[in-house]
Amino acid sequence: MRIWSVCFSPKEQYLASSGEDETIKLWNIHTGECIRTLRPPRPYEGMNITGAIGLTDAQRETLKALGAVEDEQ
Repeated sequence: MRIWSVCFSPKEQYLASSGEDETIKLWNIHTGECIRTLRPPRPYEGMNITGAIGLTDAQRETLKALGAVEDEQ
């Protein structure tokens, strides 16, 4: 995963990072622990597309990138 940006808190106890996984992670710089992961809601979050017909492979992958899920078959 690529990291897009990094920012230290004013008191330099925390670090925020954002990356290509579209999340913002807050880190404790003393322990290296990820304290919290923030992710904006995606438009198809949790929509199950298992068995959906009429979708091209590209459409299926796009829906999954936007939060849809598909059971492994």
